[in-house]
Amino acid sequence: MLGSAHAAGNDVEDVLGGFDDAISDVAKPEATPESEPLTLFGWTLDGSLSASASYNLKDHDSSTGTDYGGLSKLRLRGNFGLEKKFENEWRAVFSAYAWHDAAYALRDADYSNEVLDAYRSDTDIQDAFIEGKLGDNWDLKVGRQVVVWGFADNLRVLDVLNPLDNLEPGLVDIEDLRLPTGMLKLDHYSGGWRVGAILVPEIRFSKNPPFGSDFYALTDANGNAVKIREEIPNDFEAPSYALSASGVLKGVDVKLNLARLWNDEPYLDPTAFDVNAPGASNERFFQDAVLRHSRVNLAGFGLQKTWGSWLFKQELAVLDKLLLTETGEETVNGPLPNLGALPVLGGLPLPTPTPLPGGGTTVVIPNAVSAHTQTSWLLGVEYFGLANTNIAVEIASRYIGDFNDQLEASGYLERRTESSFRVTRDFLNERLRSNLIVILFDQDHRFLGKDGGAIYRVNAEYELATSLMLSGGAVFYDGGNQRPFAL
Repeated sequence: MLGSAHAAGNDVEDVLGGFDDAISDVAKPEATPESEPLTLFGWTLDGSLSASASYNLKDHDSSTGTDYGGLSKLRLRGNFGLEKKFENEWRAVFSAYAWHDAAYALRDADYSNEVLDAYRSDTDIQDAFIEGKLGDNWDLKVGRQVVVWGFADNLRVLDVLNPLDNLEPGLVDIEDLRLPTGMLKLDHYSGGWRVGAILVPEIRFSKNPPFGSDFYALTDANGNAVKIREEIPNDFEAPSYALSASGVLKGVDVKLNLARLWNDEPYLDPTAFDVNAPGASNERFFQDAVLRHSRVNLAGFGLQKTWGSWLFKQELAVLDKLLLTETGEETVNGPLPNLGALPVLGGLPLPTPTPLPGGGTTVVIPNAVSAHTQTSWLLGVEYFGLANTNIAVEIASRYIGDFNDQLEASGYLERRTESSFRVTRDFLNERLRSNLIVILFDQDHRFLGKDGGAIYRVNAEYELATSLMLSGGAVFYDGGNQRPFAL
């Protein structure tokens, strides 16, 4: 279960702000006069305070044996923001947050250090940028920011410039998950089109459930959680860069995107699996094992068209030079390490080592890295012809080219689909907003299938008074054959 209350400053950010324009207008209560914003030395101050709690209805343990039944979150969070407007349409924005979760002090459970570091408390800078005009047709924005690159609201194909906060899967929407990243963004406007160039010197990847979490997915052949170091390139070492063009062509919204960037999903470096190396052992393996990120090229486009009460969306993206780990047979000539503790990407069991007649032993382990092309496409439709109601469906499919048995042995899927279904409805003159969200994962390339697992969420948010919100809901996770739902 999930519940929270918010006390905000001048306004409260709508959890589903992207749907505001899609829902029909209805009569609203007379607006309460807003108080004058608080200012200090010409800066406008804003902020919010929220309290949230989560309770796991089903008793369950993580892959490290931690009990995750009962109270899982009791968090107090504060947000702080500053904004200053200058002459010639320039402005500076700064926002930060801090939160502390008391649940980890109240529960008697053996949490890993990684879980405590990720979930007990956090402080971070969010937006921190300056933006303005350079002449009549140029805009510049420098600093930590979010750039939305696609049309989809629930699934990601083109929208890959900002990483996501996945520490609590399924609890909030993508628009609230994007992590601001340090960028330099330059836009040029001409004839109804916008052409943008983006430099991303800050290298930031998604926050995923850490070792010890009940959502942690990397295990060894025996199902035990395995901790592997992730190598993150230094900021400014190899910046990402991107080009985009967007406009309207015969009534169709068009986006064209090109990028050279770091892939968010890492691959396992097989170097540590060299069992014939001098001194090969499990202790040496866990010192040398590392997850790395490949540097990929992206090309894609998106289309969006409104037709009456319908909104149609389409996205296509191709990733080139995507590095993936292969798993295959290797002959071990020396002493055989305890291979039962060596993980593979999908946590698949390793076959029993086979002795060879001429000496040595055959084992199946990660042994190579190969480059591939991944093609992803998305189709979406929204209907907002019903009063105070929005219905949206999105389907994304992903395909890895030159797929082989060695990739399958590492746990990769040649084809997989993701489907989302959302219904949003407002009640009580838009003071109560309810949501039903279903996200399905399928590893057999069937539309609207859930062999890979599923997430179901129902929640509602009620405006108790000006700048005071109460929300609550429930999230259900459906097991499947795809990690982490197979755990």
